[in-house]
Amino acid sequence: MVETSSERGRPETAAAGFEVRPSRPSDAGSFLQMWRGVVAERWFVRTETVRWGRRYYRRRFRHSWTEDQASLVAVTGPGGQVVGNLDAAREEGPVTRHIASIGMAVAPEWRGRGIGSALMEEAIRWAREARVEKLALSVYPGNEAARAMYRKFGFEEEGRLTGQSKKSIGYLDEIVMGLWLIERPRDADS
Repeated sequence: MVETSSERGRPETAAAGFEVRPSRPSDAGSFLQMWRGVVAERWFVRTETVRWGRRYYRRRFRHSWTEDQASLVAVTGPGGQVVGNLDAAREEGPVTRHIASIGMAVAPEWRGRGIGSALMEEAIRWAREARVEKLALSVYPGNEAARAMYRKFGFEEEGRLTGQSKKSIGYLDEIVMGLWLIERPRDADS
């Protein structure tokens, strides 16, 4: 496993009261508590139900930093309470393996404190080490704070999928955003 920034020490996140690191099996319970809170809001993530339990996440968090995926958490306090997470996974198809898709969640009471940015910095570092060429994500149009944070990192809006999510609150569009980690290929415009 590659040494992560948090293992080298990141004073800026420690001063902010949290640490970003790869997820561990012992994070499963705390992660689920945070995830249930975000899902219950119904506005920021695609799902409206928590499908998997602690056992599933304990297994999933065993391999949290590989060439194919990274699962990161932001933790706070002496018990390592999970207050945010970011998952990045390389696409499986042979013609899209150069791309990794990202999903992120931050606990409501911890938003606006730099957790999203710290998670994104570490995800970009993982992507560069794994030789991912492009990061991709989708975000709801009403999530202005997330869209601004993604733009800060260089993500560009690449399109809109109309009515892509059918939720209990209605149909929601999704804005597709991408960040090239290599020089954008000229033929990518065609």
